[in-house]
Amino acid sequence: MPDRPSAAADRPAAPGPIAACHHVAVCVGDAEAARRFYGGALGLEEIPRPPEVAVPGAWYRLGATELHVFEAKGYAPPRSPSFPPHFAVFTADFDASVERLRAAGARFDFGPGTDAHGIRRVVLRDPTGNVVEVTDAPLGEAR
Repeated sequence: MPDRPSAAADRPAAPGPIAACHHVAVCVGDAEAARRFYGGALGLEEIPRPPEVAVPGAWYRLGATELHVFEAKGYAPPRSPSFPPHFAVFTADFDASVERLRAAGARFDFGPGTDAHGIRRVVLRDPTGNVVEVTDAPLGEAR
């Protein structure tokens, strides 16, 4: 069998380092319940999706990044024996964010708490069980 070049060799070289995260995609079991969580409880701004995206869901502005939520009926995130996969969102007003989540009926897996560096965080799950962290950790700084 002839040697096949790696997939990386099939692509042109990147023009430079990766600059930012464009979007994060999350699979959910119920798009409307997710809309109430991400748009309602978290207060994310819903943005238009391209018309060719036929899968139920919603897209949200997340600072300079986007969150793309897609529905797959019956989906449940895999169980993790250690720390679960998650994404974190930054808030400039941690207390107001926690109160908004509480008012929406969110239950926290952790926190609200403050670590040894003074960074506050709360960890919770969306209606499907995806883990989301809300933090006031300064963006771009090691923690």
